[in-house]
Amino acid sequence: MVSLHMECKNCNTNFEGNYCNNCGQKAGEERFTLKHLPGEFLHGFYHIHGGLLYTIKELFTRPGETLRGYISGKRVEYFNPFTYLVLISLAGGFVYKWSGVPDHLNENFLASGETVRFTGKYFSYRMLLTIPTYAIICSIIYKSFKYNIAEHLIINTFLISQSMVLMVFWMLISILLKPGNLGFEILFISAFSSFILYQVIVFFRIFNTGKTFLRLVNAAAAVLIGLGLSFVLMNFLVKIVHL
Repeated sequence: MVSLHMECKNCNTNFEGNYCNNCGQKAGEERFTLKHLPGEFLHGFYHIHGGLLYTIKELFTRPGETLRGYISGKRVEYFNPFTYLVLISLAGGFVYKWSGVPDHLNENFLASGETVRFTGKYFSYRMLLTIPTYAIICSIIYKSFKYNIAEHLIINTFLISQSMVLMVFWMLISILLKPGNLGFEILFISAFSSFILYQVIVFFRIFNTGKTFLRLVNAAAAVLIGLGLSFVLMNFLVKIVHL
């Protein structure tokens, strides 16, 4: 039994017992640790905390406050990050097949290396690999914020899931417009630019102390180095597969 008098981390209501009588938030939400992540992953498939559309909206409009709040224990209103990742990955994989992106990549990158061809064929897997690389880079660049590696994994699971929402949006536009090569190039550049810009904004807002310019530099570095490291990791895994 949790101690009797507690303040809800979600709505600040004083309550007794295991759950807030105002919003349903669980009492005594602990910090994420690596040993807790498997349980959190499984929990997401039999208990949905909050609405999908609400989670999407909050991660676009208030990403910094949302992610800081989730890490600190304000979780009842949001989708479990792993459930969210699985749902968005499935939706992204389905839309990707009909978006024209695979055909365009095959046509324009036929002579490219195995890594580029693998990325074109298995887009969702490519995105998933950025989660651990982003987490590692963030744990180094933002060491002063005292988040552990499990908390950085949670943050970046949400970040990559939301980035995939952006990519789904652009792929749906591609399906509707059915552009030619030039139009497709414009859409592709727009999609990639929005992908990078969104991630920089999220890091800028969640890690919100220090001078503005330095925060921008750190946010851009986290994204670019994280992406680069994920490409190195992908290249390594592809070579192992083809040994």
